[in-house]
Amino acid sequence: MIYRILDNAYRRIWVPVLGRVLFLFARLIEGRKIEDLPSYEIEDSKSINSVD
Repeated sequence: MIYRILDNAYRRIWVPVLGRVLFLFARLIEGRKIEDLPSYEIEDSKSINSVD
């Protein structure tokens, strides 16, 4: 049960938040606007449906 809670928190909170922060730092480091926007997807949609 605790594993599922931590797994959901990681997928739904940590990855998108940290991903956006790193995306901003990448723009600062490269000194230009990045054209390809990140997707923040961890796994394929097939494997997410098969877990449940």
